[in-house]
Amino acid sequence: MTILIKMKSFLFVVAVALLCAGCGQVGFQTVPAKIADFVGNTVEGEVSSYAKEKGKATLIVVSASWCGACNSELPALKKLAADYKDAGLKVLVVNEDDDIETAARYKSSRKIEWTMLHWNYEMMNKLGNPGVIPVHYLVDAQDSVQRVDVGVFNESKVRHELDRLLKQPYSGKE
Repeated sequence: MTILIKMKSFLFVVAVALLCAGCGQVGFQTVPAKIADFVGNTVEGEVSSYAKEKGKATLIVVSASWCGACNSELPALKKLAADYKDAGLKVLVVNEDDDIETAARYKSSRKIEWTMLHWNYEMMNKLGNPGVIPVHYLVDAQDSVQRVDVGVFNESKVRHELDRLLKQPYSGKE
């Protein structure tokens, strides 16, 4: 590996770290062991809940349109969701934009296919009031939190957990 490639890799890692640091302050009031049902408005104006949207495994992603790290991880999240959809993975996005109209534009412009709920205080309390975005909760069918990633998610570790939870190893190339 040439020094230029090493330098580019290092700068990319630093840039991602800075993006994550700029999205919020790290810290939870509590990290939930289980996800209790919560209700919210979808960005399309409907009402939905965690219980209605969950799958055999559920990845809850807390994000916002203005978060650079949230935007940078979308291609990897889309690939992960596609790879595990048939095995029972559902993705549920909790959007922290100031208003539902901004959240709806974000979902449309980024071609996000998953249900996107606009945040509310009850929902955030049930998620432990994370003080950072993005944050990801990998939840099993019994609503137990199996993994929490703060900042850009660790795709290989999430895949490993999904293989365990869904008992169907990922067969594609990472």
